[in-house]
Amino acid sequence: MKKLVGAMLLAITAMACTAPVDYKKERDEVMKFHDLVMGDHSTIVNYQMKLDTLQRNMADLKTKFPEIDTLKEKENIKALLKELTVAEDSMNDWMHKFEPDITGKSNEEAIQYFQAEKAKIVAVDSLYKKEIKSSEAYFSKFKK
Repeated sequence: MKKLVGAMLLAITAMACTAPVDYKKERDEVMKFHDLVMGDHSTIVNYQMKLDTLQRNMADLKTKFPEIDTLKEKENIKALLKELTVAEDSMNDWMHKFEPDITGKSNEEAIQYFQAEKAKIVAVDSLYKKEIKSSEAYFSKFKK
């Protein structure tokens, strides 16, 4: 009897391990990761505003930091703003193209789609983190 129960438990465990993944799990993972990345989106927008303010107030910056080259700083700010905009645009592009409705797709096709979308949003996250780090390094020059 114990052998029969053991064999049944082994069979159930094996079936559970080979059970197909539901596309909903993959879709939920993508959405959770998207929500996490959106937390950094507000940081991106905040840094764009800070840089824009610095750019518009170069005279004040020169007063606080007389040694800086304002022309060079304007170029640095312009480059950082451009990169932050590219990062923000990549998120917006991903969101516009993302299609959570999988009507007409098999479970396997839906799983593949959501796995591909997760890879895309992971790339957006990497870009966000890179640009946030670059901006923070730039801002650190002006902290006393």
